[in-house]
Amino acid sequence: MINISSGFNLLIERALNENNEDIYQLEPIYFQKPYLIIGLDSINNQKRLYVDITQENWNIEQLRAFPKWRGIHIDQEYFTKIGPLKNKNFLVISQEVNESDDIFENVLQNIVDNILTDEELPLYTILYEVLDRWHNFFKRKWEGVLTEEEEAGLFGELYYINKWLDYYPSDPPLIINDWKGPLKFRIDFVRNKSGIEIKTLSPKIRDEVKISSEKQLELNPVINELFLYVLKIEANTTTGQTLEIIIDEIIDKLNDRAPSLAVKFREILQFNNIRKQDYNSNYFFIHEERAYEIREGFPRIETRHLPKGVNKISYSIDLSHCESYITKVENIFKQINRDVDK
Repeated sequence: MINISSGFNLLIERALNENNEDIYQLEPIYFQKPYLIIGLDSINNQKRLYVDITQENWNIEQLRAFPKWRGIHIDQEYFTKIGPLKNKNFLVISQEVNESDDIFENVLQNIVDNILTDEELPLYTILYEVLDRWHNFFKRKWEGVLTEEEEAGLFGELYYINKWLDYYPSDPPLIINDWKGPLKFRIDFVRNKSGIEIKTLSPKIRDEVKISSEKQLELNPVINELFLYVLKIEANTTTGQTLEIIIDEIIDKLNDRAPSLAVKFREILQFNNIRKQDYNSNYFFIHEERAYEIREGFPRIETRHLPKGVNKISYSIDLSHCESYITKVENIFKQINRDVDK
């Protein structure tokens, strides 16, 4: 995959060369249609992405309709010559001076990744949808980094994804499409009416898992098969994996098998304000894995158990009373992947 940050670093080094008097530094990064070029204004360090739209028939209203926010400028320019190309019309996405380099590079990286991996949608639609997602991202109010408990919970979901990818090394990695946790769905992974809910707990405390509502473990026509995947997980400073490590592992595997899903995975993290570099100090070690089948008789609170007017109940389940519902861990990978197995 093209690395935008590395490309801009190259342009910065070139601009600092004493023998280089060019104000504008350009570097082609993609030599097929649509041609892509990155640029740097060496006077104010303004960064730009040039997207070839010569073959596109966009009107002025379409150009004006692109979602924008403070820190970004979008325009159309015609060049008789730009880099190695002649007589080209480019969409120019540029950074407002003095705005954050890191976040702007993330936006450009996301745009390039989607252009290179989405072969079905028109270029205008790809650009509009990416910019719209970032526009919505900047409108939201974000809190700080995850708490250690939240970090451990995310690690549990990523651990399941990583293990699924190893369990099915030759299959399309559709597990990324099944991941509902970041979307605040009641179940973390769902496919074909089967659900997997991931729970993490410390080995130092009792075998209790927290259930967020009376609906979380309900079976219904939408999800009629449900499993609880419980990970006993210990946070430390030396042993196991950090979020950054496991995210990089997953991305490497997805890049090899389905680059478009690697892009989607990175987007899920980005648009939930998860920056992997913020999570490289806490190591998580898995002491034990257990799987439970949620069926009739499993200790839980359901909507039908509550009196009228009572809802949004959170509670804990003592797993020492659930031994008769334990199933093989392998089953939770097979159940959610039955359509592939067939």
